[in-house]
Amino acid sequence: MPIMIYKLLVEAVKAYGRPVTTAELIDYVKKRIPMCADHVPDHLPVLFKRGLVERRLDMEKKAYVWEPKRPYRSEVELAREYPELFLESMYYHAVSKEVAGQPISLDLVIELLYEISGGREERPKVSFVRKVLRRFREKEPELYERLVGEVLKGEGRSADPELLRTIKQVIRELAEEEASGAR
Repeated sequence: MPIMIYKLLVEAVKAYGRPVTTAELIDYVKKRIPMCADHVPDHLPVLFKRGLVERRLDMEKKAYVWEPKRPYRSEVELAREYPELFLESMYYHAVSKEVAGQPISLDLVIELLYEISGGREERPKVSFVRKVLRRFREKEPELYERLVGEVLKGEGRSADPELLRTIKQVIRELAEEEASGAR
């Protein structure tokens, strides 16, 4: 998940208007995609070692503060430049591969993962995520093709909010069905 944590760090820094502490980033991630919040402390040092983020000790806060190095990079750029980080970003990799066969916008990935996870902190297995997306492709092939077309046309994003709303609802229902059948 390092690329996802990078993207969420960019968002958090923009939202706060300054570098953020690890705790602030965890809080931000909990609101955006709860299942990823516990990965923040593990992946910030990975991003730091790669030279993608800066860290400094803030004596006033008595904590490290983090900020992506400028210029900020898109997740798609990072996935292409650092394929090993893309593979390590298991959920991003899985959803991208299932939807488009290539790196896509993390905004869409996060929205789909939120629906698949039910917005819970408990992380579903990557195999469960893939299974839900494959069931989506099988049960709603026309809707799936529209999503893929939108994503590929929009450089990894879906431009049609109504289409995205419908897809999220279908994904949520399929995830709930799959979860209840798996118990």
